[in-house]
Amino acid sequence: MEPIVWQAVRWTATEFFTLEDKGLYKLAQGNITGVIRDIPFSIHYEVEITNDWKTDSFLIRSHGPNGKELKLTSNLLGQWYDKDGKQVTALDDCIDIDISLTPFTNTLPVKRLKLNNGESATINVIYIRLPEFELQRVKQRYTKINQDTWLYENLDSGFSSQLYFDSEGIMNDYPGYLQRRY
Repeated sequence: MEPIVWQAVRWTATEFFTLEDKGLYKLAQGNITGVIRDIPFSIHYEVEITNDWKTDSFLIRSHGPNGKELKLTSNLLGQWYDKDGKQVTALDDCIDIDISLTPFTNTLPVKRLKLNNGESATINVIYIRLPEFELQRVKQRYTKINQDTWLYENLDSGFSSQLYFDSEGIMNDYPGYLQRRY
């Protein structure tokens, strides 16, 4: 797959993204640089994904004087483990992740759920608010409107938006937030 570049609309940021098929799994990588909430950031993330679009593990690393790193691994059944192998029970029953600064992680449930037009699914998700590295368990609903359009709802906050994807299921436009530039 060709690299993708997204540009933020409500804050200053650009992301360079790649998705590679490694045979037994897929590797998504993004580099996001910008300023949000008066916080400058440079963040790299890697997400290992099974061929049926479940998140196997993810690593998020910020660069700079106050650099941080977060790595969690899943057993693919909704249990997550930190870098020391300790279970993070607060995240039980979460299959998908949602990294706040990238539209890519919306692709994970869209590809995994395989819904028909008009169908919806409610899921528990690990939400990672960046650049603060805050973890939350949130309830989200995805409704497939048509081949390229989905309704996203965060049931905890009440936020909702229509999301637009390309034929591969990768985000093209998150209206008012992020747009694909390449």
